[in-house]
Amino acid sequence: MPLPRRVFLAGGLGGLALSPGVRGGGRRPDDEGAWAEVAAAWDPTPGKLNLESGGVQAPTRAVDQAFRRAWDAARRLPPVHLVREQLPRLEEVRSALAAAAGFPVEEVALVRNTTEALQNVLLGWPLARGDRVLTSTQDYWRLQEGLDQRAERDGIGIDRIRLPVPLPPSQEVVARWLEAVRPETRLALVCEVVNLTGQVLPVAALTAALQARGVAVVVDGAHGFAHLDSSPASLGADAYGTSLHKWLGAPFGTGMLRLRQDRLADVWPLFPSASRRRDDIRKFESLGTIAAAPFLGILPALDWWRQVGPAAKLARLRFLRDHWLATFADDPRVRLLTRVEERAAGAIATVALPGRDPRSVAEELRRERGIFVRAIVHPEFTGLRVAPNLHNSVADLDRFVAALRVCLRA
Repeated sequence: MPLPRRVFLAGGLGGLALSPGVRGGGRRPDDEGAWAEVAAAWDPTPGKLNLESGGVQAPTRAVDQAFRRAWDAARRLPPVHLVREQLPRLEEVRSALAAAAGFPVEEVALVRNTTEALQNVLLGWPLARGDRVLTSTQDYWRLQEGLDQRAERDGIGIDRIRLPVPLPPSQEVVARWLEAVRPETRLALVCEVVNLTGQVLPVAALTAALQARGVAVVVDGAHGFAHLDSSPASLGADAYGTSLHKWLGAPFGTGMLRLRQDRLADVWPLFPSASRRRDDIRKFESLGTIAAAPFLGILPALDWWRQVGPAAKLARLRFLRDHWLATFADDPRVRLLTRVEERAAGAIATVALPGRDPRSVAEELRRERGIFVRAIVHPEFTGLRVAPNLHNSVADLDRFVAALRVCLRA
């Protein structure tokens, strides 16, 4: 259906952009001048418009400079700068991440991305033949492949529920998951934010309900941490994984795994580790020699995120999202696949383009206009995913809207 105008009054725009209050050092979500100062932290990309922050975020200059300084020092004299100075500092990074996420420091591992974090858990969790894992058809495909491998190797079962698009209210979502629980269900893999549509799931309520039935919960937080303003610790999950090169804007190839202390001993790491580390979260970091520079870049990324303010950031992202969506209200050529009411989404929104292949539209936008968005092609739906970030402005979104209208007229 076309986008109803009431969406933009009931959703984030009405409650955020028009609020008389101020957030994040006095920045209103619609104060273009104030947010232009924030956007200046990124290097410009003349002629190119990046609305694809859902895959990986461009780091700010401060993060990039910290990474480059560390990398340059390490390459000049590795025995000193890498081994003696930088690698020991990763404990400082661990502590800073744990504090930012609200987790105990001894439950946080430094990994390269969400995939590495959660494949450790999914492939190492104690499951016997006949045990079952519950997830949805919309979770990340790499994690789905991990479950498929586990099923083929160990004889476990996998149940995948279909979530409506757009997502229904929270109570219905929780009910759908609970209806799929079987006596053999031991583990559930749940998205915090669905990467395909940007839909925010009621993870805290869902986790509590599943755990009450004896089902442990693993949360895919790739698009949650530093995007939403809630604490990952508040979700109550048994395990949580996220990619820090997404919404935190840390250097590429950085991520975090949290595994609850009482679960640690029973989960096998992907890379072997000494038995004495069975209860040590660092067993998931047994990769041999690594570069410390990307992980040291997490520290300025955390500082930047705090300076902007998590709530102010999310308010701005929702304002940008609602700005471009509002221009297509009542346009039958564009159908919203993301429910935005009741804080059910953040920056990301996906729209279907009836009768059009989103891949050709995304390619035309890239080739003809220098605009980057993501085409979503899923067995259950297709669409165009748009993910603005703090380096974007209202003018950027207006440019995108004008270009998309030209594409739709063709």
